[in-house]
Amino acid sequence: MMMRHLTRVTRRRLARLLAACLLLAGGLGAAGLLTAGPAGAAACSGAVPAGTSCTDTGTLVLTAGALTLTSPTALGWAGTLNGLDQQLVDPTSAHQSYLVNDATGSGAGWHVTVSATTFTSGANTLPNTGTLSTTGSITAIAAVTAPTAACSVSSACTLPTDTTTYPVAITTAVSSPTAVNIYDTSINTGLGSITIGIGANPVGWWLAIPSATKAGTYTSTFTLQITTAP
Repeated sequence: MMMRHLTRVTRRRLARLLAACLLLAGGLGAAGLLTAGPAGAAACSGAVPAGTSCTDTGTLVLTAGALTLTSPTALGWAGTLNGLDQQLVDPTSAHQSYLVNDATGSGAGWHVTVSATTFTSGANTLPNTGTLSTTGSITAIAAVTAPTAACSVSSACTLPTDTTTYPVAITTAVSSPTAVNIYDTSINTGLGSITIGIGANPVGWWLAIPSATKAGTYTSTFTLQITTAP
């Protein structure tokens, strides 16, 4: 009888001990879940105890800037009549490039246009058709190369994809001359600050001078513009 009583008491104590172990294990598991990594952390609000993580949200707001064109302030040519037809290019290096700054952040693309009035010296004029053209060369009026584009200093730009066909003929007119596209960029290119006409292929502004042209100082008004969209 005494032996059976001791066995029953031993079994009860073992059962209680196992139950206590299970409760302890369950408590440790729950604590582990409550102190899980950032994935289970709550949003940071007020004082957070040491050893407890919380999450914040970082937000960047970028406001669109402007699309601008910085072009030469003047163009100029000089030549001496010799009885032959001549092709003159503007020799001034400062005139052989222009700056496009696309800070819009839209990726809509852009294009540069130019128009010019008739070259006039008193009562004398140069022909409106076949006189003025532009290309990416200052050595060959018929060059088919585009002006070289390069990112400006401190600008990790997206270089433009130019689809303009060169040389570009620019027809002048006494009044209301037609604007002609001289450079463009496809959608999602041409973002940032970009110099057009720097490096191997500068912007060539060409004048064709017929042999019968009379001497004089001929002037024309140029209008350059940059517009959104290819």
